[in-house]
Amino acid sequence: MMKLDVTWATDRAAMAELAAAYVCASLGDGLTTSLALPTGDTPIGMYECLAERRRRGEVSFRNAKLFNLDEYAGMSPENPRSYHAFMRRHFIDHIDVPSQQVRLLRGDAPDAAEECRAYDRAIAAAGGIDLAILGLGANGHIAFNEPGVPWDLDTHVVELDRRTRQAHRPNFPDEASVPRIGVTMGIRTLKAAKKVLLLCAGEGKREAMAALLAGREDHAWPVTSLLGHKGLSILAEEALKPC
Repeated sequence: MMKLDVTWATDRAAMAELAAAYVCASLGDGLTTSLALPTGDTPIGMYECLAERRRRGEVSFRNAKLFNLDEYAGMSPENPRSYHAFMRRHFIDHIDVPSQQVRLLRGDAPDAAEECRAYDRAIAAAGGIDLAILGLGANGHIAFNEPGVPWDLDTHVVELDRRTRQAHRPNFPDEASVPRIGVTMGIRTLKAAKKVLLLCAGEGKREAMAALLAGREDHAWPVTSLLGHKGLSILAEEALKPC
């Protein structure tokens, strides 16, 4: 069993501040830094803190290169439910990153397989991912790497798990309109990142957190693929702390 170093935050606000401080420290040397960025409820507070720090002049993203982790297949960037729109609404439109340094997955690309290959080429051209910021799914997924997905893939198309679709149901008008297919950075890409910041929050993540803290690789819980990553940092709500 592998012992993990976890920073426990008292609440979501404290977690957001700690995550933002970690990102700022990663950008602080002024070198070009490639970030892989998550969507969902968990990172919104972090994005708000980073935008506020940018407004106060405490951090700049002019040397950052931004990638997002995943997207719904078939969804255009103009769709307000797309992850492309999410990233712009919650983060990109509030910071000083040059537009040519932002590369987001296109869910509506006419050839999804080619979009995956093009995305991998863009990541490689950026020198790989310096910091991958990840959320944790209730089923243990990281990005859209669902239970049972091979761990040796780069960017790929994936069928979304039932629990993932259930979690996303509140964002759509009815169950039938929740996407069934996603496009995602693969676990091989994420494990190749120089540093990984894993954000764990929400009562529904307790089982996935327990699987991670067990310290054993388990393909039923994709998050355990990160075990052994030398640059892994885990930031979690105290509510998820084992009794």
